[in-house]
Amino acid sequence: MRIFLALLVIALGWITQGCTNEADRNAIRQMEQAAPLMQSDPEAAHVLLADSVAHPELLSPEVNARWCLMLCQLADSIGTPLPYVPQMKRAYRYVKRHGTIDEQLQAALYLGRTYMDDQDQEAALRTYTEALQQSILENKPNQSGYISSYMGDVYQFQGMYQQAVEKYLTASRYFRQAENHRSQAFAFRDVSRNYTFMDSLDIALKYMLRADSMITIWGDSLAKSEILNGLGNIYKERGAYCLAEKYLEQAINFDTTEVAADYLALADLYLTQNKLDQARYSLNKIKSSSYNKDVFIDKFYLLFVLEKEDGNTDRALESLEQYVDSIYSQLDIKNKTNLIEAEKKHNYTQLLMHLFHLKNRQRVYVGCFVVVCLILIICIVLYRLKLKSRQLILVQKENEMNALKNQLRNREKEMSAISEQLQRQTDLLNQRMEQLYRQKEQEVESIRQQIGQKNQEMLEKAAITQKVRKLSEKVVPNATKSPLSAKDWAAAYELIDTIYPSISGVVAIYDLTEKEKMVCYLTLFNLSANAEAVLMNQPLGSINKYRQTLRKKLQINDRNIDLYDFLSKMM
Repeated sequence: MRIFLALLVIALGWITQGCTNEADRNAIRQMEQAAPLMQSDPEAAHVLLADSVAHPELLSPEVNARWCLMLCQLADSIGTPLPYVPQMKRAYRYVKRHGTIDEQLQAALYLGRTYMDDQDQEAALRTYTEALQQSILENKPNQSGYISSYMGDVYQFQGMYQQAVEKYLTASRYFRQAENHRSQAFAFRDVSRNYTFMDSLDIALKYMLRADSMITIWGDSLAKSEILNGLGNIYKERGAYCLAEKYLEQAINFDTTEVAADYLALADLYLTQNKLDQARYSLNKIKSSSYNKDVFIDKFYLLFVLEKEDGNTDRALESLEQYVDSIYSQLDIKNKTNLIEAEKKHNYTQLLMHLFHLKNRQRVYVGCFVVVCLILIICIVLYRLKLKSRQLILVQKENEMNALKNQLRNREKEMSAISEQLQRQTDLLNQRMEQLYRQKEQEVESIRQQIGQKNQEMLEKAAITQKVRKLSEKVVPNATKSPLSAKDWAAAYELIDTIYPSISGVVAIYDLTEKEKMVCYLTLFNLSANAEAVLMNQPLGSINKYRQTLRKKLQINDRNIDLYDFLSKMM
């Protein structure tokens, strides 16, 4: 009996797997050769993967998943096409069952991108939404950020800019949680771009400046150049031409390898200001662009506008003809590419249908074989049961087993009821604790406000405060020292340290000089720069310089934050 079952399993395995073993072995060989080339020679790796695997539909699910993910990684590095949707769906189903959570989220991202390549935005959003829910449940903020960014791309593609902004802002929060500040900066850049599409230039500028401040710390020259280009274009739209020119020139200086788009924007800016010579110089700097093929085409249009404004009718007509020819050439190439890709997808679909019919026929044959084997097994079992006369014993055991199962079901129902009751009690307790927490939080905030008020009253009523303010209003000609004595300075320091105990720590941590320390303490008396100059017996320019140095040491980069407000909150 056991020998017969073993032979049956072997036969079934041979029938179902024999046809695909050769395809798997060939694909595995190609992937092993391509793996070392993924970084050093990605083009050769793509040739090994894409051209050497003729029929990926014959691969087993595991090998197909690995093959698809390697092609996706190459698409990220060298811009090669992603696998077809059916191939990626099959890979995603396998990874969903057998891969780690990171692999599942990565496969979901690639699947969504293949849907976008296939112009199926609804399916892409559905895939991204499912992946986002999974990443949130698994506490994967970095992956959640990338998924939200891709969802924003879909909304932007559909012209739903407000929804795109919401997704990019959600992505920025996830990136901040994951401490991925570079991607957070790019999320702010995407927010700015969509606000520009909505003509909300003030908001767009705010987010692009945030992206610039972050990319300065955590980005590279290419990223910095891209952000500067965005700032230049926003300032151009706002009519701030000098600032626009400044940022576009900085973008060119940051990345000298990919300057076509920057020079194109600069030429457009000069044309807007009717600076024809500078516009011509910028256009002559545009040679080619590996990043954006449309830049070189747009150059011809700006040349047409330039020559027209300069009165060169013949050159303007020649540039316009070049622009039109380039547009038609690009459209022709795009149409041919689309036709070739459509033909490939059609052939692949036909091949999948043929393979589906073959598999169905194979299933019928295997099913018939299995049915025959099962009938034979049943006959043998019945014969053995009849010979041994053990049918009565088996029925008795079966009844006992059913009774145990019924007991098990009853116990499971009781456990379920207890679990529901426990859940309800837990929810009620959580609500009460949340209410108590909010009440305590309000009490703490009230106490903090009272402390701040008392501190301010203490500062206003102190004798040294009155003296400081009184002396700051009197300018003594040809004075050689501060009107405050050493005792007065000590009293001022002691008063500020009492009200703001953190200030002494700031002085020590940031290594402030004596003059910077004086400015720091005098600032908390809420005096003007002129008053501080009188009390310190220093020129007003020196006081402003000390203030700027103090802001730099304290890392106060936002000009809208007042130094007094910043220091007074450090209780």
